[in-house]
Amino acid sequence: MSLTSYRAAPPRGRRKAQVRECGRGCKIHFENCSSAVTGNDFETSNLHGQAVPKMEFITTRGGVRLKQHGVVVSELRSTAGPTHSVFDVLAALMVALPTSGDAALLGFSAGGMVAPLAALGWELPLAAVDLDAKAFAVFRRLCPQWQSRVKFYRAEAGEWLRRRRIRFGMLVEDLSVPEAGDVVKPTVSWGDLPELIRRRLHPEGVAVFNLLPYPKRPWGRSIPPVRGRFRAALELRFRDYENRILIVGERLPSARCLASRLRRLLRELGSRQAGRIRVYMR
Repeated sequence: MSLTSYRAAPPRGRRKAQVRECGRGCKIHFENCSSAVTGNDFETSNLHGQAVPKMEFITTRGGVRLKQHGVVVSELRSTAGPTHSVFDVLAALMVALPTSGDAALLGFSAGGMVAPLAALGWELPLAAVDLDAKAFAVFRRLCPQWQSRVKFYRAEAGEWLRRRRIRFGMLVEDLSVPEAGDVVKPTVSWGDLPELIRRRLHPEGVAVFNLLPYPKRPWGRSIPPVRGRFRAALELRFRDYENRILIVGERLPSARCLASRLRRLLRELGSRQAGRIRVYMR
């Protein structure tokens, strides 16, 4: 299953911490995502019929938070606005980076980026690729006003890209999978997928990778194989989260220029992430 996810940075003296909650709420359950709320969580399956660990749904002030193994895999708002999380930054990157052509999100889950994108004025159609159709059904149920902007494909990201006959102006790689009581990037994200993304980009296109720590491997060893497929790269780091975002393409703005654009957009969005990010040359 492919999901959007973020993980809080561990405090000093601890190796790992749960993602902090933002606002009170109660656990809810979509037994059949077109029916009434009835319980606490649900178990789903991927495209190949394999069982996937239960997803926890928690109501928030603006919508629903999806968690798996204690890691937030989507933050869904029912109205345009900020999530105050990684999803705001991913949305701001899509708006800040000058691109032309189609855009696709590889790993949509319940569409955590759509509310901040809507608040930032994004009106272009989006292709959304994910193995989890139930999470998309949650988006469809809570956010009917944005359905027309999103074309959903239930597919494995690499297979879907190989079938495309077009080149993209923007590709956001935001895949994750449950593994051994945690949520991690799938093997393909560190292997064949970066090269496939490079080949499917328009010459002026940009790709964005939302990366999670590779188990038992430092960032200095895990990022270079992804970065090495592209001519230019920038790296975005968070104060609050372990995630790192890699921005790649043939030509990119300077780190200082992109950071300035992002902070301006995040302030316009009202996101607390405006002062909690740093952008570096890679």
